[in-house]
Amino acid sequence: MICRKSRFVICLVTAVAAWSLSGASGAEAPDKLILSRSGNLPIVLTAPHGGQDIVPGVSRRSHGVTLLDANTIELAETLSKRLRASLGGDVYLVAARFSRKYIDANRPEAKAFESVDAGPVYRAYHNRISSFISEVRQKFPNGALLLDIHGQSEDPSVVHRGTRNGATVTRLIEKHGAAALVGPNSFLGFLQLKGYKVFPPNTPLNDPQEDRRFNGGHTVWTYGSQNPDGIDAIQIEVGKSLRTDSAFIDTLARGMEMFYRTYLMAGK
Repeated sequence: MICRKSRFVICLVTAVAAWSLSGASGAEAPDKLILSRSGNLPIVLTAPHGGQDIVPGVSRRSHGVTLLDANTIELAETLSKRLRASLGGDVYLVAARFSRKYIDANRPEAKAFESVDAGPVYRAYHNRISSFISEVRQKFPNGALLLDIHGQSEDPSVVHRGTRNGATVTRLIEKHGAAALVGPNSFLGFLQLKGYKVFPPNTPLNDPQEDRRFNGGHTVWTYGSQNPDGIDAIQIEVGKSLRTDSAFIDTLARGMEMFYRTYLMAGK
């Protein structure tokens, strides 16, 4: 932009504004829209629908669910702190700060957004998960778990399990049997033993099957152990009344600790 002296200030302001608008797009700084922390335990927590941040330069989605899974990032953060206290290490964590109104991180890329400029943010989120999966596979050959944290309001006091009816935990079941998913030393089994409602209940696997609304989305299907380069992956849909319940979160952490000591440390 060429400016004459008399118009220098106006031109400068215009140039800065143009630079700010171009530099503010989601493509320029995707990392600001993702909460990510590396760890040293074989557990990866993900939360794709708890963010509320606008993605600059990206249009809102006009199709699909756009509702917030309120308090799921906070649940993931609190759970990670509880596990640090009980296990003496850090889990891996990836959470979307960006709103589901712009990008649904739990859908395939072709269905996750409607603006081309959203692509770098979506891919940055999944690249971070993929990188952590590769790392834990190398560090923890005895097994690792991805826990994908969601929220649902249809059953406010229930935790729904999503594994595509056991498919995304293929390796866990092959190695330890169905009890690793539905038995008393599984974290879902532990929740049920402590009086919380889990669906499916911890009955024989697939009797009944998982609720089709909550039976495992893109994240667990992409990174689950039915894939040669995946790890065991479970989606949990936590009822609205449980997500900020400290007693529930403590119980979930204790169940995760039991699961870790029973199955992820086996053979170490």
